[in-house]
Amino acid sequence: MRYDGILFEKIRCSKFKDALELPILFSFKTRKVSEKEMIAYSFLPPEIEKLLEGREFLILEPFNGGRFNIVKAYAQELKDGECKIVIEEDSSKDRRLFERFSFCPEEVGEFKLQRKDRVIRQVYIFDMSLKGIKLFLKGQRKGVVKRGEFLTLIQEKKVITVKVLWDEERRDGLLAGCEVVKTNFNIMKFIMDHYVSHVKELLLQNA
Repeated sequence: MRYDGILFEKIRCSKFKDALELPILFSFKTRKVSEKEMIAYSFLPPEIEKLLEGREFLILEPFNGGRFNIVKAYAQELKDGECKIVIEEDSSKDRRLFERFSFCPEEVGEFKLQRKDRVIRQVYIFDMSLKGIKLFLKGQRKGVVKRGEFLTLIQEKKVITVKVLWDEERRDGLLAGCEVVKTNFNIMKFIMDHYVSHVKELLLQNA
């Protein structure tokens, strides 16, 4: 039987000095050893098991009606592409594992915020989902955007229209949580392209 798993990997962002948690999705086949132990093999993507050894991660166990149980597990004894997995405990059914995909802002690149009266530069994406986005406006302070305001973000040919839901001042700028109203590009492809790039880099580092 093939299971799906999720490993949360901390990534350091060079310019912004922030640590992000990137959820890495993978799958594997198993041979049961006991009620709480099994041997995992045939990992996808290949080599992902090298990130698992000695780490805690989550397993998604199929549940009734297409739902799943979320189980905490621990990987050990990695050898020849196989490892022993020890089940630790059950978690709640269908719990939201992560709401958004996080990015190192410098890797996604700078956007400019277009307004009627001015253009604000050095705007970056911290995290993003299909419906929401968290922005970092470097060097800006409270009051530069207002809750309920509609903003237009531009990066070359990419255009995103968002509605500001909240804002929070930080030492070096302003965070703004926004609803995605409209884009002229495929958000899922945008997220997955950056996600795949992160995972490839991690696997190369551990090759």
